[in-house]
Amino acid sequence: MNVTVKIYNGVKYNMETEKVAEVEYKHIKCFEVVTGERATEIGNETDSNSRDEYNEYLVITLEDGEISTFCNSRVDLFII
Repeated sequence: MNVTVKIYNGVKYNMETEKVAEVEYKHIKCFEVVTGERATEIGNETDSNSRDEYNEYLVITLEDGEISTFCNSRVDLFII
């Protein structure tokens, strides 16, 4: 599976937020939006500037096992 991730300069739920980047990932094994206790664990493993305001993370796992994690409230994922 291939996906495009659109990255915004702030929380995507805010009307003034603008797209600042777009990244394409190829050979995705799976993706999930993590919330709750698992999301809190992810937030605790990163610096305070990289924590999601809504405690939700997009986790992308590539077929080679590499994992990319994003603040879900600042990105959109599209299957292409």
